[in-house]
Amino acid sequence: MSSDACRQEGNAAFARTDYASAITQYTLALAEADKASDRQKLFSNRSAAHLQLSAYTDALEDAEAALQIDPRLTKALFRKALALEALLQTQQALQVMLLAQHQEPKDKQIQEAIYRLRQANAGKTSGAATSLQQPVPLMTTEAPEDVHHRKRIKLQPGWLYHASPDGVDENLLILLHGYGDTPEPYAKLARQMALPQTACLALPGPIGRVPGTPNGRAWYSEEDEDKSPTGGNSSSNSVTSTFQWLQQVLAGLQGSNGWQASHTHLFGFSQGGSAALHLALHCRGEAKLGSCVAVAAALLPQQLKGLIELQQQQQAAGSATPVLITHGSKDTEVPQSRAQATAAAAARTGSITQFHSIPGKGHGMISGPAEMRLLMAFWGQSLKHRPTQVSTGDPSHTSFVEVHGGVDTLSSLQQQP
Repeated sequence: MSSDACRQEGNAAFARTDYASAITQYTLALAEADKASDRQKLFSNRSAAHLQLSAYTDALEDAEAALQIDPRLTKALFRKALALEALLQTQQALQVMLLAQHQEPKDKQIQEAIYRLRQANAGKTSGAATSLQQPVPLMTTEAPEDVHHRKRIKLQPGWLYHASPDGVDENLLILLHGYGDTPEPYAKLARQMALPQTACLALPGPIGRVPGTPNGRAWYSEEDEDKSPTGGNSSSNSVTSTFQWLQQVLAGLQGSNGWQASHTHLFGFSQGGSAALHLALHCRGEAKLGSCVAVAAALLPQQLKGLIELQQQQQAAGSATPVLITHGSKDTEVPQSRAQATAAAAARTGSITQFHSIPGKGHGMISGPAEMRLLMAFWGQSLKHRPTQVSTGDPSHTSFVEVHGGVDTLSSLQQQP
């Protein structure tokens, strides 16, 4: 594929908010681009995509690469300044933003950024706390500069990461999608919930592509999901390989990225919920996670067998990850008996476990205000600050979010309090 074709593919991916794919296409385009003018635009475009994924160091490097070709490129100057601002280098960010203003003196975004950065730097000079707004869209909650505490994650292809909306990355919420779905709607859900001091990381299932879906992925193959606990060699199937892969992800996050196990939380829907439960209930003692929420999910038979074996090891009470399972009373995909058996087995291993049956609900994601309140109350016990519900801007309404497994859409449900 030519450089121009890859660039157009990257622009299309960017337009549909698939920033990871955009980065991939811009990288391919750079490998084929010969003209300096083309390369500077590609570096600048890739910088913009990195900003959307909160990969600020990478965004800074690409913006600087573009500016090495043309120091007057306004978009690259603007993106460099945004990256510096997000990395809390506000004095350097202001200097670069002023260079951008010299190129585009009437640009309102540049003017607003300069005002914001001057306020931040004035606060530094006086020693007072200052508001510093993060530049990435949907991250507009301001926090005093002296309490900002950002962590960076080295993103893998398909990972979607968004920093905490209030500027302090104290907790990390990892979201696992349902069978045949993608990470995008779950990343959007996490941003809309806006849990305090909580960054979010939506992961793609390691198995793809799922038949009948455009880009859907899975955590287990259907044949492995249906295996009985005694049928076949389960040690070599996709259930085990996914569990081991997620363990490696956690180890990486807790290692070089600095996330503590007790501040790491899992959220999973349907098949992703099974994967989250499987991982969380094996994280014990010092490896115990902050919490695990599973919606319309239960352990598979082979996972449940393994948990019962873990229980027989007589682990100390209270040493396992706290768990919340919500399940629809009319769910025909995941039988309620299996969900209840999962909750009971989890409790017997020492997990503080909550199980809630949602009357009249079938197999689906968060169905409305009542179920969302259960999640918020649970997180209120495990996060550093009690989470608030998603604001619509109208104090007489509360907004809740519904995600359907296998469908890349998110709908907002308005409900009177």
